[in-house]
Amino acid sequence: MPAAPEPVLLTPAEHVQRLAAAMERFTAALAEADLAAPVPGCPGWDVADLGSHLGGVHRWARGAIVEGHPGVDPGDGPRERDALVAWYREGADDLLDTLNTADPADPCWSFGPKPSRVAFWCRRQDHETWMHLWDARSAEAGAAAGAAADADPIAGSALIEPVLAADGLDETAAMFFPRQVRLRRIGPLARSLALEPTDAAGRWVLAGDGTGPAGAPDAAAEATVRGPAEALLLLLWKRAAPTDPRIAAAGDPDALGSVLAEAITP
Repeated sequence: MPAAPEPVLLTPAEHVQRLAAAMERFTAALAEADLAAPVPGCPGWDVADLGSHLGGVHRWARGAIVEGHPGVDPGDGPRERDALVAWYREGADDLLDTLNTADPADPCWSFGPKPSRVAFWCRRQDHETWMHLWDARSAEAGAAAGAAADADPIAGSALIEPVLAADGLDETAAMFFPRQVRLRRIGPLARSLALEPTDAAGRWVLAGDGTGPAGAPDAAAEATVRGPAEALLLLLWKRAAPTDPRIAAAGDPDALGSVLAEAITP
């Protein structure tokens, strides 16, 4: 098998730039969407819950940086639209100010690999916000179309740019998946799955416990999924299915189903 192309990973500054754009778009979504619309990617939540969650996560992440521990309680956001938009915007602005002021190499608390640095939160909050912006758009589109809660009403529409989505694949394969095994939320994978984006560099293999040669970029895999990086990222975060028309699957379908059935992400 030829060597896999090296993924183009984003710098902390590039993440913060993209995070700011996602925050602006999420704020606009809260100001316009039906707050009672169900969120397909977060069963049991409506858009107001989504806004409360993301605004709370921004405050929690800032607390991890400023306070140096994960014990900051952000509380729940209000449910009335104007108050929720203002509350979300306040938390977003405070986090952005903190990330723009801090050195990415500064130590802080995080749940990522050691050493724990501010750079972790630049990346994690960027991906979290874009994913939940996708959720908000999905809820809005589903409400407009009268779609079922488990539908994918915006399949085929690109929101997360390829380089960012590929960076998200790397974060999922290299950080979240091994962490899920380490925390015993799932066991080591019995089957293997390769992820090959068609619009960005990089190849990732989900196998075993997420470490070692079985998960190397050029390792063989029992099944492979190819498609736009966004579609593959949504697949891992259970926002898309292998039947999504953007995704082409090859190899053993049982291996594909086995890996995707596991909680690769929290």
